Amino acid sequence: MGIGKTKRERRRELKAAVRRITAVLIVGAVIVGAMYGYNYLTTSARFAVSSVEFAGLSRVQDESLERSLSDLVGHNLFLAPLESYEARLEMHPRVAAVRLRRVLPNRVVCAVDEREPVALVFTDRYLEVAQDGMVMADDDFTALLDLPVITGLSRGEAIPGEISDSPRLRRALVALRLCREHGGSFAASISEVRVGIEGVSIRSLDQGPVLVLGEGDYERRLRKYFMLKDTIGERDGDARRIDLRFEDQVVLRGRI
Repeated sequence: MGIGKTKRERRRELKAAVRRITAVLIVGAVIVGAMYGYNYLTTSARFAVSSVEFAGLSRVQDESLERSLSDLVGHNLFLAPLESYEARLEMHPRVAAVRLRRVLPNRVVCAVDEREPVALVFTDRYLEVAQDGMVMADDDFTALLDLPVITGLSRGEAIPGEISDSPRLRRALVALRLCREHGGSFAASISEVRVGIEGVSIRSLDQGPVLVLGEGDYERRLRKYFMLKDTIGERDGDARRIDLRFEDQVVLRGRI
C-alpha cells in the first residue's frame, strides 16, 4: 500500500509540474503575442489616421476646425491624444463641447456641440453672445437672428472670441435667463435689455412697460412682477415704467 501511494503521489506531482510549465508557457506566449500585437497596432500604417469626419455642425465651418486638427492626420489611431485635441477644438468661440471617437481602422469622428447665442450685443456692431458670456463675431446669419439686443455696453465689455468678464453683461444674461425660466411668453417678447445707471432694464416688442430691475436680486424681482403682471395691467394699463428695485413695492410711472 505504501509503494502504491508513493506512485500516486509522484503522478500527482508530475501532473502539477506539467500544469505549471504549461501555464508558464501560455502566459509567456500571451505576453509575447501582446507585445507583437501592440507593436503592430501602434506602428502599422494601416492604423494611421487618414480622415476626420465632423458631425453636428451648423454655423461652424469644417475648414476652421480641420486646421486645428491638421497634425492629427497621420497620427497612430491608438496613440493619438484625443483629449488634447478636444481641448484644442473647444477653444473655438462657437464650440461648446467636442467628443472625438476612434473608428477602426483609420478614422476619427468628431461630434460638435455648438454654442447657442441667447442675445445680440450692440456696441459698434451687432455681436452674438452665449449664456456663458462667450462673445461671438457676427457673420452672414447674425442679422437673421430673432434675439433680444443687449445695449449700453462699451466695446471693451464685449470682445469677439472671448468670454466676457463684464459684470454688467453678466447681469443682463442672468436677467434674460430668469425671464425664460419664469416668464413664459414674456421672454419671447423681449426686444432690448439695457444696462445703464439704473442697472438692468427690459423692454418688450409689444411696447409694453419697461421693467427696471436694478443690479441684482433678479429672481425675486421678476417673480414679483410675473405674479402681479395681470393686476398691474388692469389697474394701470398706461404705466410705461415698472420699477422693481424696491423691497416691498412696485413703482409705476406714466408715459415718458
